Amino acid sequence: MGEVNAMLNDVMTELESFGTEQNRKIYRRHGAADNQFGVSFANLRKMGKRLKPNNALADELWRTGNQDARILATPVAHAKTLDHSELDR
Repeated sequence: MGEVNAMLNDVMTELESFGTEQNRKIYRRHGAADNQFGVSFANLRKMGKRLKPNNALADELWRTGNQDARILATPVAHAKTLDHSELDR
């Protein structure tokens, strides 16, 4: 689990570095919660492609409650290996 936590910290730091106040303002206007960095979808797509499928990391990203991390968790999860209860969560 230590490796996943280290990866999570690195990913969250990278997400935060990509965030902008302008994006946060736009996303809030469209209903996003305040727990966000305001990362552009272009950067989220790049990160999702770069990160290898990793269900443990995807789960930890989701648990942060951060909107950007949750969006990133979707392409990081390896959906074919998840059971229905994990997908529902």
